[in-house]
Amino acid sequence: QVIGKAAEEVGAPLFFSLLIITLSFVPVFALEGQEGKMFSPLAFTKTYAMASAAALAITLVPVLMGYFIRGKILPEHKNPVNRGLVALYRPLLNLSLKYPKAMIVLALGLLASAYYPTSQLGSEFIPPLDEGDLMYMPTTYPGISIGKARELVQQTNKLIKTVPEVKTVWGKIGRAETATDPAPLTMIETVIQLKPHDQWREG
Repeated sequence: QVIGKAAEEVGAPLFFSLLIITLSFVPVFALEGQEGKMFSPLAFTKTYAMASAAALAITLVPVLMGYFIRGKILPEHKNPVNRGLVALYRPLLNLSLKYPKAMIVLALGLLASAYYPTSQLGSEFIPPLDEGDLMYMPTTYPGISIGKARELVQQTNKLIKTVPEVKTVWGKIGRAETATDPAPLTMIETVIQLKPHDQWREG
């Protein structure tokens, strides 16, 4: 009876707290394009998980509590953890109830103070990046030999190095034969590191 009464007392607040977290992911479903494809699975997974947790909190959990919580149950005022939490929360609650207008003004002030930082945030999902390096990835005909591929990489590096804006260039042939990201000898990866912009030619 004690467990049933306790579950009935906290069931509704617990259910709605989980429901609020679930609703916080609703704006993610409005995303479109690349950002929608990237974050929609996360939103669906989180929503299903929180909805399931909310349903289990008011159905299965009270039943399991009846099976596993046995013996003498201490009252809240005798539990040191509860006493500590109440001692921290009660003064703040009393202060808020004593000065409700001041609390509202404080909340509005904090909300207004967030306007300027928020306005300075970019709205583009993936802004253009200038990392200073380029990757040139040509491919050859199948069946090329290692020696010929090495010769081709050396010639390519020499040609790219003739560009005045290029600082360094190096290429590699193929990749380790792993299951995660294999690459044959026909695939060449050439990393081109550019000089600073102030050293580039005009035009």
